[in-house]
Amino acid sequence: MDHKIDFEEAVKLADIENIILKKQKNGIMLNNYQMAVLKRNNIDYESYENMQTLLFEIEKILNEDYDEELDLISNQLAEFIYYKDTKK
Repeated sequence: MDHKIDFEEAVKLADIENIILKKQKNGIMLNNYQMAVLKRNNIDYESYENMQTLLFEIEKILNEDYDEELDLISNQLAEFIYYKDTKK
């Protein structure tokens, strides 16, 4: 079956708006999904000076009360920090 889609339909299917990283006022890069999960867990991501301090807070919360989606965000942030800080 050969089903062709146009660019706009492809963008909708890819859900680009929820996965593209956006720089926040404090310089932290997050996507809509990550921001929603953080808000749901009462984490004010805009009050942290960098991703490392945000990640540290997330880890403290996870140690007290595990949340699968918050753990996913923690892993994503750790990976982003690793690749951003690794000199190639």
